[in-house]
Amino acid sequence: MKSWKSLIAGFLIVCLCMFAPCPYLFAEENSTEAQEEETEEAIPESYYYPIESNEIKNWPQGPAIEAASATVLDMDSDTFLYSKNAEEKQYPASITKIMTTLLLVENCDLDDEITFSDIVYDLEEGSSHLGIQPGEKMKLRDAAYGIMLASANDISNGVAEYIGGSISGFADLMNERAKEIGCVNTHFSNPHGLYSDDHYTCAYDMALIAKTAYGNETFRKIVTARSYTIPKTNLTDEERYLVNHHKMMQSDEEYYWEYCTGGKTGFTSQCLNTLVTYAEKDGRHLVSVILRVNGAGKAYDESRQILEYGFDNFSSVIYKRNSTKKTFYDIMGLSCLGDAAAFQLNAWKRHPYSDCYVALTLPDTVSSSDLKYKVTQENGAARSVSYQYEGIEVGSSRGSFYPINAPARSMFSRTAAVGEDTETQEGNQTQSIQIEGLDDVFAQTSAMFRVGYAKVRAYAQSHMMLVIAGCAVLLVLILVFIVILIFRCTSDCRLRRRRKQEEKERRRREEEIERMTTAEIEAELRAHMEEERIRKEQEKLAQAEAERAAGQAGEPEKAHKGINN
Repeated sequence: MKSWKSLIAGFLIVCLCMFAPCPYLFAEENSTEAQEEETEEAIPESYYYPIESNEIKNWPQGPAIEAASATVLDMDSDTFLYSKNAEEKQYPASITKIMTTLLLVENCDLDDEITFSDIVYDLEEGSSHLGIQPGEKMKLRDAAYGIMLASANDISNGVAEYIGGSISGFADLMNERAKEIGCVNTHFSNPHGLYSDDHYTCAYDMALIAKTAYGNETFRKIVTARSYTIPKTNLTDEERYLVNHHKMMQSDEEYYWEYCTGGKTGFTSQCLNTLVTYAEKDGRHLVSVILRVNGAGKAYDESRQILEYGFDNFSSVIYKRNSTKKTFYDIMGLSCLGDAAAFQLNAWKRHPYSDCYVALTLPDTVSSSDLKYKVTQENGAARSVSYQYEGIEVGSSRGSFYPINAPARSMFSRTAAVGEDTETQEGNQTQSIQIEGLDDVFAQTSAMFRVGYAKVRAYAQSHMMLVIAGCAVLLVLILVFIVILIFRCTSDCRLRRRRKQEEKERRRREEEIERMTTAEIEAELRAHMEEERIRKEQEKLAQAEAERAAGQAGEPEKAHKGINN
């Protein structure tokens, strides 16, 4: 009986242990909740990193964000609107693939086919891929979409081998292209962005790379695609359906933003989240770069913050300087010489400049009168003009100027801006555009006179005596001109002195009259009238005397004539 009771008691204890809530578990969970309620999430140190753009005089104050480095670049004017720790070394993760894809579209025909090798397996375990197999064939166009939309590391390796012969060979091409773009703190060692100590960049460089890539029409079509389907291959019987990983592009995502046109995401445990975002609003084109932020959501939120800052606080305008209809040959009047002109060159008959575009981006708090300009020259001729505010470039000429004796070529070179309005717009920056035009004309005129001097010198060496005779005649003419000029100057001086003396005498007389009384004035007038009467009587007497003298001289002459008769 006692055994049965013990058995029943043991069974009840087991049941209680199985179904009753554990007080220790509740205590632990409650303590966690209490801890979350009592403590706030720690603000990372990167939140306090310097924002260089906020230190510029009268520059709009940008938002504080947690990203270790960030920037916003206006792609129409090449103006950096927002810069936080922008040139500090950071690790890019998969946004590296922007450079990979840029080299692909720049150096390959995308209709060509690539055959992948075992290099597709040369990846870290767990990294993103599309399951490419050795021996699989695919169009390079499909490979480009796989790299940008699906962030496929296996395809990136295959493309790197296809273009550069090896991963290291392709990395050399990446670094060379980065140098051409103007990067200041970038070194690539792989095509996909998986962490490596010698694979790094900075926000400033990444913005330049992103802008350059966006200026390529093929790349722009790829990066702005929301989805893409890679068809079946020789080793895969199923289509690969790709969706762009950038959630600000997808309307069904929490982070969707209507102005986002494209971009590239990145993440590794060492690099944390990185993000490049392209945006377009009211005809303006911006790109943002976020490096090293903990959380994809923060990367999207902070990208939107700094892009909205760029759209809300800055204004852009694009000017077009139309090509001139007159040539220097017409301007200098050489056409009047006809075929007799000794130095008629075809170069003189070219237009001094063609259509040229200038895009300026200014904060709403800054006036164009605060701008300074800088002319870049090569071989004595102006090549470009950049406009700066407090040392920050806010725009530059969209062309280069050729010497007058160089082969004719197009002035306008499109590099980055997309869909810009090329009509002339009114604005307060017109003065800067005129300055550029003057620099251009001065440079072209200088080159023109150098060519003319060379022709005259060659002619003088072959016709020395004729030149000497001409110079002698010219010297005589110059001397005669100088003598005539001196004579005329002397006569003018005498005339001016006489007039000055008369004017002085007139003023003296007026002052005397003002000091005289009425009686004195009347007396002087009577005296003057008496003098005038006496003068007239004397003239009459003199005239009468002259007539008598003439009569007396005529009488002897008549008497003499009578005797002769």
